[in-house]
Amino acid sequence: MVRVIKQYYKTLSAVSPKLAANSAFELFKKVRKKDIRDQEKPFYTEARHKNLVIDGEEIHSYEFGNPNDDIVVLLHGWDSNVGCMYQFVAPLLAKNKYVVSFNLPGHAFYESSKTNLFEAKETFKKYMGHLPKGRNISIISHSFGSAVTGYGLSELDIEIEELVFLTTPNKIMDIFYDYQRMIGLNDKSFAILLAKVDKVLGENLMDLNIENKLELAHFEQLYLFHDKHDKVLPYQNSVAINAKIERATLYTFEKIGHYRMLWNDALINKVMEVVK
Repeated sequence: MVRVIKQYYKTLSAVSPKLAANSAFELFKKVRKKDIRDQEKPFYTEARHKNLVIDGEEIHSYEFGNPNDDIVVLLHGWDSNVGCMYQFVAPLLAKNKYVVSFNLPGHAFYESSKTNLFEAKETFKKYMGHLPKGRNISIISHSFGSAVTGYGLSELDIEIEELVFLTTPNKIMDIFYDYQRMIGLNDKSFAILLAKVDKVLGENLMDLNIENKLELAHFEQLYLFHDKHDKVLPYQNSVAINAKIERATLYTFEKIGHYRMLWNDALINKVMEVVK
């Protein structure tokens, strides 16, 4: 399938660079919705559901525990759903946390199956803004969710206790370079695509690095967890962020994968140690 897509965009970008760029832009926003897996289903049966409407946007939110306790926000990654964070719920409740979360736009049960980093960031900001004031807040995020968190917090005046990134992108431009290679866009089409992305973001994609966004965010401590041999997001992303952010600590794992880490007891136990 990837080979067919690559040949299609290679040919289309040679014939019509603009048409290829527009098509590639829409493809990039497409979320591959998957069925909720058996191990994720208990999240939805046990959570209290709330469909929030904030500034005209519907947000599918979920909560566990006592609303008067300190807050931990769970945030999932791309092509996933918040049910993948289920294994963190019980240990957090045992620490007397109010566990809250939401599905990113375009994922899980939303009618739309498209989104992008900017849209996800804006939804994150709306969600964070609705949380109770005067409460300690921590965030545990996975993969793309970590990019959304860092990007969103850079534009919010909210104090966060612990940030826990279970892998993270860093230079967002690297993702687009990989995308160009994967689908076979020529440089002319790629330049048109980047211009469209810059317009959506309202800033130059080349400047969008999570390590720089984190320098604008307000948090006490950042904990980075990453498999040294992660095949989805390079371990070097966390290494670079750890080197840049003084309040960061990197925990290196091996053989826990990119997605499997969310169900790994050793990692979850370590996360519980760093969440106050």
